[in-house]
Amino acid sequence: MSDALNGLVLDELEIVTRADLCGNGWVTPEELDLLASLGVIHGRGQGYPATCLRIVRRAARLKRGLEADWEAVAVIMDLLHEVEALKSELRGLKARERQRLAPGDDPHVFPEDGEPRD
Repeated sequence: MSDALNGLVLDELEIVTRADLCGNGWVTPEELDLLASLGVIHGRGQGYPATCLRIVRRAARLKRGLEADWEAVAVIMDLLHEVEALKSELRGLKARERQRLAPGDDPHVFPEDGEPRD
């Protein structure tokens, strides 16, 4: 799995081992178990989705950078995930809005009554 650690694009279908997640010095096996118990990562069979590499690395950076405990890191990671989901939803809504508007339409005016949008 050394290729996975060298920056290849990883997806949910590829599986990495505990050794992959702990062998790079980001977390100890005990810390990995704690991250799993806090719901930060989720194992799958005999390993973890390859996307856990990014999650574990991010969690370790947050812990070190903020000098926070793992419980605080879990809350921060959850909030960051929510922010990312909201940003994605907003991008989708903006894209649908752009598709709905005809060329030359003013996006700040409702087409039904001509009143400005807030």
